[in-house]
Amino acid sequence: MAQAECITTAIRELMSRGRPPKSTSPVRLGYIEFVVALAGNVPHPVYADVDSEDLDARGDHLEKVFAALHVYLTAIIADTAHNIPGGTLDCRYLDNLFQDLSADALAMVRNAAEEMREHENWRAS
Repeated sequence: MAQAECITTAIRELMSRGRPPKSTSPVRLGYIEFVVALAGNVPHPVYADVDSEDLDARGDHLEKVFAALHVYLTAIIADTAHNIPGGTLDCRYLDNLFQDLSADALAMVRNAAEEMREHENWRAS
């Protein structure tokens, strides 16, 4: 955890030095936005005595990470497809794969939180 805090501190220090140089590269801009989104969305730890609120917070964190990653991946894939002759890269297929992966991952966390909430409510009554 200390290493993650150190990395986060280093990123924030770099960000505080001013705006990055303007770039015409959508990939570079997507990368910068992705790093900034990650730096501003540090995950809260989940401990052994996890409750539904911890899982909800983890789901919120993952949702933001997936959204930022989607923007970045879209820029990379579009740029790559633009530079491959013959259009052999199926952008929609790759986008659909990412959408499925992120939706499934979020659903697992959200479902676990809901099950835990039901268990907490059952124990409280």
